[in-house]
Amino acid sequence: MEPVQITHLNAKRRRLWPTPDFGAFFMFFGISGTDWNREERLQQRFEREYYRQIVTLRLSGKVRPGRYALHGLPGEAKQRGWTVTADGRATSTLSDEGLGELRAWLARGEREVLPGPLG
Repeated sequence: MEPVQITHLNAKRRRLWPTPDFGAFFMFFGISGTDWNREERLQQRFEREYYRQIVTLRLSGKVRPGRYALHGLPGEAKQRGWTVTADGRATSTLSDEGLGELRAWLARGEREVLPGPLG
């Protein structure tokens, strides 16, 4: 793929919903069992709480829809996967620090990224 320019940045903070853990409730009433997917739920909860910023970048070039890594972005934004839609918008979730790094990088005037495969 060829490099594309970032023309616009939009960030929105994700609203969190409470995620109760019913394990102690069931143990109180003597209902036992194995919670097979607890680690997965805890990992998803951590990602929802830590990566709270939903960031959308408008890309100037033609990029086919799909999941990409945008090489050239700073730090965390480079490592997270980006979902590109048909209208040229790339969306991902970042932490507050990652969004700050991305805004500082854009403020320096750097806007060129190279979409590539994840991994």
